[in-house]
Amino acid sequence: MSQFFIHPWMAAGGLALISIPIIIHLLNRMRYRTVRFAAMEFLLQSEQQNRRRLLFEQLLLLLLRILIVLAIVALFARLLLDPSQLALLEKPETHHLVVLDDSGSMRDRWGDTTAFDEALETLKRLASDLASQGGNHSLTLLQTSQPDRSATSLTRRRIDLSLVGELEDKLETMQQECGYGLATWTEVFPAIQRQLAVDKNAFQIVHVLSDFRASEWGNSPTLKADLEALKDEQTIVNLVPTVPARHNNLAVTKFTGTLHTAAVKVPLQLTVDISNYGEAVVENVPVRVLIDDEPIPQSISIPQINAGESVQETFEVSIASAGEHVISVQISPDAIAADNTRYLTIDIPERQRILIADGSEQTREADYVADALAADPQITGFEAIVIRPDSIRDQDLSTYAAVYLLNIDRLAPDVLKSLEDYVAAGGGIAWFMGDRVDSSFYNDLASRESEEETEENPTDKSAEETSTNQAESLFPISIAASPVNLLRADDTNPGADLELNDNPIFEILNAADGLLALFVNIYQHVPLAEGFEIPKSVKVIGRLRDQSPLFLESRFGEGRVFISLTSAGPVNNTDENRWHNWPFDMNAPGFTVFHLELAKSIANRMRTREPKLVNEPINIVIDPAVSYPEVRFNPPAEGGLSPTSITATVPKSTEKSPKETPDGEAQKLVAEYVDTKLPGVYRIVTEDLARESTTTLTAFNVPVSESEVEITTPEEFRRELAGVEGIIVQDFGSLEGLARDDPGRELRLLLLLILVLLFAGEQWLAYRLGFHSRDTVSSRGFTSRMPSGRQFVPGDQRSSSPAAKGVAS
Repeated sequence: MSQFFIHPWMAAGGLALISIPIIIHLLNRMRYRTVRFAAMEFLLQSEQQNRRRLLFEQLLLLLLRILIVLAIVALFARLLLDPSQLALLEKPETHHLVVLDDSGSMRDRWGDTTAFDEALETLKRLASDLASQGGNHSLTLLQTSQPDRSATSLTRRRIDLSLVGELEDKLETMQQECGYGLATWTEVFPAIQRQLAVDKNAFQIVHVLSDFRASEWGNSPTLKADLEALKDEQTIVNLVPTVPARHNNLAVTKFTGTLHTAAVKVPLQLTVDISNYGEAVVENVPVRVLIDDEPIPQSISIPQINAGESVQETFEVSIASAGEHVISVQISPDAIAADNTRYLTIDIPERQRILIADGSEQTREADYVADALAADPQITGFEAIVIRPDSIRDQDLSTYAAVYLLNIDRLAPDVLKSLEDYVAAGGGIAWFMGDRVDSSFYNDLASRESEEETEENPTDKSAEETSTNQAESLFPISIAASPVNLLRADDTNPGADLELNDNPIFEILNAADGLLALFVNIYQHVPLAEGFEIPKSVKVIGRLRDQSPLFLESRFGEGRVFISLTSAGPVNNTDENRWHNWPFDMNAPGFTVFHLELAKSIANRMRTREPKLVNEPINIVIDPAVSYPEVRFNPPAEGGLSPTSITATVPKSTEKSPKETPDGEAQKLVAEYVDTKLPGVYRIVTEDLARESTTTLTAFNVPVSESEVEITTPEEFRRELAGVEGIIVQDFGSLEGLARDDPGRELRLLLLLILVLLFAGEQWLAYRLGFHSRDTVSSRGFTSRMPSGRQFVPGDQRSSSPAAKGVAS
């Protein structure tokens, strides 16, 4: 009954009142007493003629009185009927679809409130106003963080006082549920349209409660079209801002470092970017750096950040122990506190291992490189392991930061395959030529690149379109059969032997206008094969005086490849046969720094964990031959989320049948964790078959775009939407222009009109059937009709015989 009446208890009690006119009708039939008088035969004849008409009129009078009672009950209990059944009498129900922006920017705080708090208060006020007005209103709540899933308890709920009370409790809990992620309006608008399509006959109002950031709304080229797509004759859009004005906000927008080359007690270079999104200059900004939640003693302060600008600060830290660590930077809290901290995680080894495979006699080339990289591992952080090329197959390459391949004639197919897998996964290799190089092997590798270039990089593609192409070979260039000598500089051929690009690995050589590069002499090198054109996937970063390419780089999979067409060491210690003089005398410092920077440039990125953004899933790959499938995810402790254990399973998209799985290879399993709505550090615990647990750290940060506090004002909205009907733009704190005659009010007017008609009909019919005093004089005497209904006959002759009573009745 509650679905038909606003006050169902009153309707239930009112139904009992229907019995009143029925009882009165029955009592009236018992009032008549039969009195015999002279004209009895005439009266009997008259009564028989009018008997059916009188019975019909009495029943009609009873029905009218029952309907009057029902109408009064419906009026006071406030009857509500299905709008589709009253389409000719009233408008349909009003469905209020509230779109609540719960993105990170809604945490914008001023005073004791936030943009999200204001949105919740607006929602509460909207429901309260509609409930007090009465009528047929329903509510659906949609949050931008989950546009395809409306709140189960707030889907097309009738707005009444009970819902207002429920909202009081629910919204108090929701105050703690504002997210940190993005509001993807390109996904929200289609979700709104799907909700509106559920009942196209209902009148619907879409209330958008948001801070309306300029980056999302003011700069959107499709904003007007998106809003117009929502409205129609039955739908209007109501834009409700939840922020009164733009507030000042500083944010840590970037935090990076050379994590892939970090080692214990070796200075680790980090870079932090602080951006000023406010309208005022900010001075003396202190920056705190914490390692495992402990602040470092170093003090960092930024003197000034102008409005709309960013400042970059570089500093070094040193980590005292190997293993998993958390590094974070913080600035003082302001309007949006969540963007004042940014996190990095790192699994730091004791030393970064460099594998050097040397094909020269007695590994003489490797000695020069090893001395440059690991003369003092406590300072450089590198440990050099020198081997012969055939021993590569015995190494676990994933444990090495980089692989140097020096003066190698050729590699066995299995060794080449392991190197390709290593680089494709993120590793790096550096090729150096020498007197033992077999050009046929290298040109065979380069031929793969030529074929792929022909297939995938047609000549009609622009350089810009193919600038990001990856090489299809570890050695993507063809070389000549033998090395050549570089003509020495003289008056007719002046200049330094090296012309180097502005690349970090050449930083020391290019310093002071290339002073150190002037003293490096290149005597021999291996030129490119005659007529060979360098593919678009290869970049030349250093040339000789005669413009011959000397240093090149390319990408292979996730890794990096460096190629030097001269040797790593001098090859021969005699002055006449040296390939260059780089490691000797005053060139030695430049040689050492070059190799340190080269190792950092190509170093393995496989162990580097890039920070994720909130709401991105964590996917942990489990090898069942090594570890148990159970994975425990521990979210940031301060967020209030509980740890969760998930059993890894075979991914549906890559699920293989037993026949498709290689013999002896276990199918990899994946454990996916999606509840990453909090910024901070998540700890993932796995356990191997020996019951030894391993903890991995993953950092989650807030999106930079949520720090942009510039808003689209109501005035800007109105200018942009000028001439567009059906869209209401509210001022902050306002809810106007939504008044509408609701179905309940129109039904009450109808009930009042029906009552008037019923009362008029009942009075007329009651008068017609009632007894009224009148005197009749005839030749036979007179009769009098008494108010009680008893007829009086002169002489007061009564008959008490049953037959007479039966006839009279």
